[in-house]
Amino acid sequence: MFVTFLGTSSGGGPSESRNCSSLVCDILADGGLWMVDCAEGTTRQFFLQPFHPKHQLRVHKVTKVFITHMHADHIMGIVPLLRNILFPPAADNAPRNDVSTPRIEIYGPAGLRLFVRQIMKMTLTRTAEKYVVHELLHPEDPVTPCEPSAPDATESTLNIAEPNVLHVSELPGRDIRATPDGLWRAIAHGAGQMSPIVVDAGPILHRGNYYSIDTSQLLIHAQDPCIGYVFTENQGPSRKLVILGDTYDPTPIIPLCINPPPSLLVHEATDSDISFHADPSGKLSRRTPTAVHEKALSRGHSTPHMAGSFAQKINAQKLVLNHIGGRFPAPRSLKDHMRHQIMRDIETKASHAWASGKHVIAAHDFLRVEIPYQSDQPSSSALGPGREFHPGNSRSHHEAEHGEPRPGGHRPHHGHQHHPSREEGSAPGNGKRRRR
Repeated sequence: MFVTFLGTSSGGGPSESRNCSSLVCDILADGGLWMVDCAEGTTRQFFLQPFHPKHQLRVHKVTKVFITHMHADHIMGIVPLLRNILFPPAADNAPRNDVSTPRIEIYGPAGLRLFVRQIMKMTLTRTAEKYVVHELLHPEDPVTPCEPSAPDATESTLNIAEPNVLHVSELPGRDIRATPDGLWRAIAHGAGQMSPIVVDAGPILHRGNYYSIDTSQLLIHAQDPCIGYVFTENQGPSRKLVILGDTYDPTPIIPLCINPPPSLLVHEATDSDISFHADPSGKLSRRTPTAVHEKALSRGHSTPHMAGSFAQKINAQKLVLNHIGGRFPAPRSLKDHMRHQIMRDIETKASHAWASGKHVIAAHDFLRVEIPYQSDQPSSSALGPGREFHPGNSRSHHEAEHGEPRPGGHRPHHGHQHHPSREEGSAPGNGKRRRR
């Protein structure tokens, strides 16, 4: 089971070294890919992978997309992705009304269905295959109807003026209401190679209106809705992957993150204070930890310390920091020592908040992380020693001087990128089955 980061920038991006948010998981180990968030440029990232072609992911292998929230840096790549995966229609341009199974399923918050539908209509997009949008709704959220086209509707208009009418490539989606505890349970399933997979989701706190009373107290109101997703094997060692959207406090999702604890937690770290030894110039290190923490809170985001603290709270076994702010570009080469120092400092701050000796990685584009399967591993215990992140592409910045591949779009091929003993057979996303 692998997670590959296609975009690791916060909303200030994209930048020269990072695309905005998206990652994919080959969670079923069958060649198919499940995606979390889909920023502008996500489809292009598939064609910029630094891996040998044998190990590259294929965009047409994406079968599910899970959206954390409705901010532009998380959703603007959805329609280009659909255009690429669903293929153009036949030469006669006629819709395939006989298709009842979607080629791709999209899950996300209220408003997502209408967003995708109207862009598909307004750009006059037609596809050969179908998609569907399932919305995760709070009790107060309205339902976006899925009305069929009128019998006398003309295909040329695509019903642009009728937002409740399905796009010609769209199938009716589910309206999934949260349970009384505020969670969305078993929203999706998959027949994983090692175990069936169940997907749960929960609310996490993101952006709101902040009113500062003094430096030690904040009043917070009207949080923007944001979602975290939990992918769990429900048999055997029960590997669990927790992927959070933007958040300053993911506490509401904790009931989904325990028993067993996460094998991997992906947590945002938009801003960070930087130690003087990592930035002697003072450009970044002049900001105090308190000032950075308060600024992150005021914008609904987290620091590495906050991410590490949450990892400790839920007993996560691995932690990757994502959604990195524009102040912290990814290293362009092995010789980019200053950027590596900054990333190492960010990782260290999260590690200190998590637990002494814990290994944290600050993500860069095309980072690939393995979640190993251990048949003798009790479901509630930590991963055993020696089963670290996938060698080559998922090393921390602390290990960069020993041969980390270049992240962020300027990446030569290195022989160490693929470790034959850990990537036997085909790579994730190429359509061939392998035990993982």
